[in-house]
Amino acid sequence: MNINWLDIKKLSYVVAVAEELSFSRAALRLHMSQPPLSQQIRLIENNLGMALFERSTRTVTLTIFGKLFVEKAKQVLAAHAELGECVSASQKGTELPLKIGCISLAFEALMSDGMATLQAQQPYLELVIEEGSSPELLAQCDAKQLHGAIIRAHAPDLPRSSLRHLKSEKYVLACPKQWRLTATSASIKILNGRPFIHYPKQVQPKLHAAIEQVFTDAQAQMNVVQEVKTKSTTLSLVAAGLGAAIVPQSMSSKYHQQVDFIEIEEHLPSVDYYLYSADWQAHSGLEALYGVLNNTP
Repeated sequence: MNINWLDIKKLSYVVAVAEELSFSRAALRLHMSQPPLSQQIRLIENNLGMALFERSTRTVTLTIFGKLFVEKAKQVLAAHAELGECVSASQKGTELPLKIGCISLAFEALMSDGMATLQAQQPYLELVIEEGSSPELLAQCDAKQLHGAIIRAHAPDLPRSSLRHLKSEKYVLACPKQWRLTATSASIKILNGRPFIHYPKQVQPKLHAAIEQVFTDAQAQMNVVQEVKTKSTTLSLVAAGLGAAIVPQSMSSKYHQQVDFIEIEEHLPSVDYYLYSADWQAHSGLEALYGVLNNTP
């Protein structure tokens, strides 16, 4: 049977009546008067050769065929709406992959929740993520290999217009569970003479110096047993019981059965994350990504 005459508008008429089970309410919903709607439904039924609705003076109900027809009609209308969204997204250029660099630490603090939210809000946005250090990612952005990058440390000569602040978080003390340190906050003095896992000076000079200064001010002896470049490896060593460490608070979701996380009473610099782009107009998805990450708790 040829149904080329059955367009989206006619399907919407049938679905509206089926959902409202009232021609008058369906007409209001469709912003039209009732007689033309009733006439259109009759015309559809005549062309199909089968009734969609059973009518009485008080009620409107679907026939068996009508129920099947409406189920399929809803699928067609949903697919039509989805196609419209796809076309709209393509016209805005969001069909091109958004290439974003990300330091490993930012995955814990921002991207794990942010990616799911972004996908829900922008279902047609393809996100490609490249992991690396802040200097590496900045170089790739400037070479136009990436649309943007989520970084932590940034050079002072970067244009302020290229950087957008995303989040600040504090450092906490991570201690092996077997040490049985149950306090929710404590002075760094509790590490006096205990095994400590540090960060290499040549890799993170500012953090290295800040941690050593905190130990000095608290008159606590630092007993460094390991120096590790990455914070994820540092935390795994704490979980193995090799010593304590200072890590960003967002990492406290890991190893909670093997590690106690304690707030540090002394002051340490915060961990600040930024979204950098050499050209914020290069991809419309950049603004969407910033909006999501800027609202990530």
